[in-house]
Amino acid sequence: MIKKRILNNGVEMPILGFGTWKLKGEECTQMVKFALESGYEAIDTAQVYLNEEAVGEGIRRSGKKREDVFVTSKVRNRFQGYDQTLHALEASLKRFGLDILDLYLIHWPGKDQYVPTWKALVRAYEEGMLRAVGVSNFYPEHMEACAQETSVMPMVNQIEMHPYLVQDEILEYCKEHHVFPVAWSPFAAAGESRKDSKTKKEANETPLESPLKDPVIAEIAQNHQKTPGQIILRWHIQNGYGAVPKSSNPARIKENRNIFDFQLTEGEMKKIWKLTKKQIRVGDDGRSYRFPLLEELIRDGKEPERDRFGNYL
Repeated sequence: MIKKRILNNGVEMPILGFGTWKLKGEECTQMVKFALESGYEAIDTAQVYLNEEAVGEGIRRSGKKREDVFVTSKVRNRFQGYDQTLHALEASLKRFGLDILDLYLIHWPGKDQYVPTWKALVRAYEEGMLRAVGVSNFYPEHMEACAQETSVMPMVNQIEMHPYLVQDEILEYCKEHHVFPVAWSPFAAAGESRKDSKTKKEANETPLESPLKDPVIAEIAQNHQKTPGQIILRWHIQNGYGAVPKSSNPARIKENRNIFDFQLTEGEMKKIWKLTKKQIRVGDDGRSYRFPLLEELIRDGKEPERDRFGNYL
């Protein structure tokens, strides 16, 4: 059985979830259904992935009881701000076909709207629309501002984290304030693809290193008769972190879940920890990443499309 973490509000959250970034339409529905049938108990998505409706359909097709599936989504950057966030949450619920979400996150802090956005999430949490609320890519100063303004500390912080990047400053704050750190791109793979799509690549650019191909991890994998991906996920779990690996490969989906029947030794954990000195970031930095808000897009003549429910995408 997938192990769970008790969040700082008492809600139980599976420490391993199925990530759905880049999955769309019927493929997304089928992979979510397959993941749940394979034993996953948590599904992670975001408004910006444009697949909440497909995720909801996958949950229904799986036949799982609603209380047996932990559903996480994230408010899209353009919808930050108090009123816009409340509307965005209602739109998410409608697309999922659900009455309540287990966890809703602010996807990025941005410049100056994350506190009003957090206030909206706290209101929805207090009104019972959300079982837990959290953030993503937040630094200590962002989480502290949220807590000071509402007296509610985020319950989860989803951040880029893998054997080539450990953000100690964030993790130390999370530990001190009982915020559950969850790794997006736990293999440094999804983040690499994400950055490549936004960054022009030079012809002679050196490919980013991958922990999945690291000889240290490969050796440990061989010792345990496991794959490098399983070793990396086990490293996350033994450190007390959550992880949401994504895959569209059924065999890999099953493989990623099969990490609870072995344990890394103290020496193996230390070897992997030494790799974090590389500090290779493959995604954006929460302190510097900026984005246009909905009103700015409309003002600039870039009004977003709407979904079949009439909600902005």
